[in-house]
Amino acid sequence: MAITKEDKDLVTDLQEKFNASLDHPAWRNFASNGRTDFEYKEGKQWTNAEKAEVEGRGQAATVENEIKPIIDRLVGQYKNQKTRIIFRGRNLTDEEEINILSDLVLHACQSNGYEFEEGDMFEDTNTCGFGILETYMEFDEALQPEIKIRHEDCFNIFPDPNSKRYDWNEDAEYICRAKWMSVEKAKKKWPAKAKELDNLINSNPVVNDTQELQQNNYVDWRLKRIRPVEIWYKTYRLRRIALLTTPTDITKLSKKKEKDLLVAFPDTEILEKVDVVMKMAIFCVDIILTPERDTPHDHNLFPFVPYFIHRKKDGEPYSMVRMLKDPNMEINKRRSKALHLLNTNQIFTEENAIRDKDAYKKEAAKPDGILEFRKGYKWEIQKNIELAQSQMALQAESKQAMMRISGVSDESMARHSEIRSGIGLQRKQAMTDIIITPIFENLRRTRMILGKILYELIKQYYTEEKIFYVTDDLKKARQVKLTQKGIQAIKEGIYDIIIEEMPDTTTIMDEQFRIIGDTLKSMNVPPNYAMVLLPLMIQLSQIRGKEAVLKQIEQLSQPPPEHPKISLNLVWSELQAFEKATFAQLMGYQEMAQMELQAGGLPASTLKEQAGIQKISIKADTDIKKELIKAGSKANERNKTETRKD
Repeated sequence: MAITKEDKDLVTDLQEKFNASLDHPAWRNFASNGRTDFEYKEGKQWTNAEKAEVEGRGQAATVENEIKPIIDRLVGQYKNQKTRIIFRGRNLTDEEEINILSDLVLHACQSNGYEFEEGDMFEDTNTCGFGILETYMEFDEALQPEIKIRHEDCFNIFPDPNSKRYDWNEDAEYICRAKWMSVEKAKKKWPAKAKELDNLINSNPVVNDTQELQQNNYVDWRLKRIRPVEIWYKTYRLRRIALLTTPTDITKLSKKKEKDLLVAFPDTEILEKVDVVMKMAIFCVDIILTPERDTPHDHNLFPFVPYFIHRKKDGEPYSMVRMLKDPNMEINKRRSKALHLLNTNQIFTEENAIRDKDAYKKEAAKPDGILEFRKGYKWEIQKNIELAQSQMALQAESKQAMMRISGVSDESMARHSEIRSGIGLQRKQAMTDIIITPIFENLRRTRMILGKILYELIKQYYTEEKIFYVTDDLKKARQVKLTQKGIQAIKEGIYDIIIEEMPDTTTIMDEQFRIIGDTLKSMNVPPNYAMVLLPLMIQLSQIRGKEAVLKQIEQLSQPPPEHPKISLNLVWSELQAFEKATFAQLMGYQEMAQMELQAGGLPASTLKEQAGIQKISIKADTDIKKELIKAGSKANERNKTETRKD
């Protein structure tokens, strides 16, 4: 099918954009230097020509990779950091909405394994200076929207070379992604273009040099692959707004109607505003695979989120590895040279002093070799120990340069150190953290760009009520409900994106306990004052569910409830001692209560009963004694009578 003029113009424009990035010196240098950055980190630190040269001299192409441990240390420090994208409202009534919005972003991150996707991006960036994340929407089998976040190979992205801002959305005109794929896969993806793709891959690549070089950017005839270029680019639309009582868009009004409006409202001011309209297309050579179309999203942001470590003035990204390659190469070459010098000797001798030179070399290389030479001739073996030592000294200097350039000291790498105190080691490591702070500060900027895109996707696609789960710890999921009221509030609200650092805790309860504990410890006030200020500190904190916590604290802080008023008729003298003390305490007579407890005593009736019993007991004892006396008297009289009879 013949290509139309509109399609031809579009392809020409898209090719010019892609070629501008592909051929720009900054991005060409990045493509070359970035790949060698990865090779150095992965241990390939000699070129083929260098290896052939040193091996031809009998040297070993030794590799002492000092770069990888430094990158691993940075990646390990990144893994220890726990952060989360959260939102802050600008009104006190926004708290419920920002919690739900923060949970939606957390759910998207957990569903995508964001920590691993971002980890791959972080390692890319710390190796070559540039990493990338992609965000897009997919729909599951139930046609429910799912936010996707994926790491993209940094060598597949070609941005506008004139963009110098960290956030591409501010000044970049376009972003290209070019990935190689088999022509069979391409035909399945774009079946309507299958015939054109077959013609492209089966065409004769032998054309003039310029055309061949250009087509090599798109076609690999040997492996039957093509390189489709997906390009997102900005177009612009002028809007005219009439500042009436309510600002009104009059862009589509005819000139006559606009004139009538100005006649009716002569003082009306017309404001012109340039809006960005994001578009996307996919092409390969001169084939349009996906026609130009507007972005499917309501936002006009690029779907790619960049992460830079450093950038040159011309825009080329670079990382710490770029600055460490020369010292590491010097380490390798000096070690190779030193080993070669230690394993070889120089022999000075007169002509014909040695019978067999090859045998003599072998014996000279042995630590216990036997060297034979003709009598009467002079000879000398010159060992290269001093030269080898000088090479090792310079190699040690290069290793020190690695630490100075990277800022990563032996202490931060847990290597041998002259510092023995724990506090000293902590201070030394803290100095390292200061030097590498920009690496993590830029990562925060990347997360803020990502948070902005996620917020826009949530506003557009989350239109129905749903229940979702987020995991705040390793064992338990928390249910969050998105209601229509919440959806409307999120769409209408204005929120600030915050990157919150979170401690490495296993449960959210541990985190909340830490926040409260640290707050009270930092106050350094007596416990009674701390309890008074605790509700205020919790109110100002970001603790989830703090209303329930405040309610519990308020209940605990309330004075004990008053006792109900009871009318009793009591005979005070008939109460036990502890009963008298209890009633006295309830009436507020503490001293009387204490006196009653100390005095003790029994009720009056009990004392009366005890007195009656005592009287009865005494009377009984008296009667018994009288009976005994009376019986004794009778016995005496009886004895006297018997005595007289005798």
